[in-house]
Amino acid sequence: MTLSTQQSTGVDPQQVLDVDHESYWGPYFSYFPALARYIPLGDYARRNHPRACVLGASDGKFALPLLRAGWEVVAVETDELFLDGGGLDLSDGHHDIVGLRRRLAAEGLEERCTIVEQDYMTLRAQGDFQLVMGSGLWSMPPNRVHSLQKLVDHAMDMVAPGGIFFGDYLIGLNDDEIACGYYPETNEMDKIVDRPGWRIFENADCGIYGESHLGYEQWHFHRYAAVISYRMRAPREPVPEK
Repeated sequence: MTLSTQQSTGVDPQQVLDVDHESYWGPYFSYFPALARYIPLGDYARRNHPRACVLGASDGKFALPLLRAGWEVVAVETDELFLDGGGLDLSDGHHDIVGLRRRLAAEGLEERCTIVEQDYMTLRAQGDFQLVMGSGLWSMPPNRVHSLQKLVDHAMDMVAPGGIFFGDYLIGLNDDEIACGYYPETNEMDKIVDRPGWRIFENADCGIYGESHLGYEQWHFHRYAAVISYRMRAPREPVPEK
């Protein structure tokens, strides 16, 4: 008889979170699995359907695992290739991109995922998501019309009290990256996310990884980091004595 995951490792499989490895971006590093320590999963999520906003959702690397875990997801993405699918011929070979819409339909998840095709900086930040997350997007050239502080501030403003902000980001490895202002050291990111009513749970330097991918096919290196911050609930007003 085979032991269950919980019996053999002590970990409830319903409390495990991982990226979707069938995504084009699946093989690339993310600190995303660490969110299992901080967000509801398992039976609680399936009963209560907490809401997440995935910024730069692409073909579902993060949205699909959250949906499978019971979350409702707003997927913000403007790239038609990753929404609708298509073929890519890159230096490492041919890639068939299924596309987020088809992947949602294949698993019957369309009703719990809303796709928003616009720049997230144009969305109203009303503080109504239990999780707002992005991965590697703040250093992307199209986002540099805004300062890094404004990009992160807007994403954090979308988080509800009691919710989590998560972001994979990159630390500068060369003079150009360091000078441009979008590849902060962890102590710089501490200052960017430090704001009243929030508590930084983690801000980790995750190490250097070599990779080649769409948009940068030459073999290169990135130094990854990740921040997880919690928006505290307002203190309850004391009940006056009669």
